[in-house]
Amino acid sequence: MTGDAGPAEWAGRFEAQATACEELGSALYGRLLRILALDCAAGGHTWELVRAHAGLRFGQAGPLRLVGAAHRLALLGRADGWAACLPSCGGTAPTDDAALAGAWAALAGSHAAELSEGLTREVQTNEVGRAAALAYAAALAELPDGVRLVELGPSGGLNLRMDHFDVLLDAGGGVPVRLGDPGSPVALVPEVRARPAAPPGGLPRIDERIGLDPHPVDASGEEGAATLLSFVWPDQDARVARVRAALAVAARVPVDLRRTDDTGAALAEVLGGAARPTLVQHSIVWQYLPPPQRWHVTDVLEGAGAGATPDAPLAWVRFEPDEWNRSRAAVWLRRWPGGSDRLVAHADYHGRWLSPVPAA
Repeated sequence: MTGDAGPAEWAGRFEAQATACEELGSALYGRLLRILALDCAAGGHTWELVRAHAGLRFGQAGPLRLVGAAHRLALLGRADGWAACLPSCGGTAPTDDAALAGAWAALAGSHAAELSEGLTREVQTNEVGRAAALAYAAALAELPDGVRLVELGPSGGLNLRMDHFDVLLDAGGGVPVRLGDPGSPVALVPEVRARPAAPPGGLPRIDERIGLDPHPVDASGEEGAATLLSFVWPDQDARVARVRAALAVAARVPVDLRRTDDTGAALAEVLGGAARPTLVQHSIVWQYLPPPQRWHVTDVLEGAGAGATPDAPLAWVRFEPDEWNRSRAAVWLRRWPGGSDRLVAHADYHGRWLSPVPAA
């Protein structure tokens, strides 16, 4: 397949992902992905698995697709040997890299077809920790009650329930900002590195929740829950616990998840309905959309924004990599009428910290 990345480039992708995992607190995946990088460069099991999918773009996160597929097998009880290496499955991570490499080789040898199939699946992170930043930006949008919340690339739609999470933002030395449901089993208490602006009315009442995704996940079933958990790094107990708690919330708060191959067209259809307060959000989704779809989404939002009114405003919240510092996310809020764009915070990718940016 002309133009596909070769084993050396894929080895570099595994190495880059290893560094990112280490920086975000997963020592296990840092070690594993470096093992896979070496194996890929040598043309071993790992390259054999990815070779048929070598045409994936870098932004499609092939390394995370692969280790996510392995984690999913373990979570579903189909790979006991690999599960024994994963804390999320009740196992213990081997301290010796040779033992970890051996366990992976055994898994790759016995489950090659399932791992290869996993490389065809989009990454479905659905990181619940990001809801703290999303909720903060939503509160700053000051939308009236009766909001229609639309999320692009929502996976299982866990963050469509952000108003049912308990979000506490406390920078110390002032009055904390609390958003959502204080009685929620999902408690989000990020380190707050700058004093947040106190949203005067908190979060608005959300009357409708719509998710637009090419591969939506039914979080109510065993397979769907395992899919969402599989993309959480297995040595990060707090993240695993948050997703499990969010799944319990999802079981009682319904959302409308719609499968779509054209995000812009689907968004246009949603926004073309009755005028009402609307919030569109997404988190670490932009890289997965091909450029033409990004342009289409932007065009649709600007068109809908031109018709927004004070009684039916439109807000757009983006939690995406910071263009100037890729080690963090930038949280942007754009609101119509007016259409002004504002950087409201920087944030950790998994919600460990939030740094509000004061309004100009």
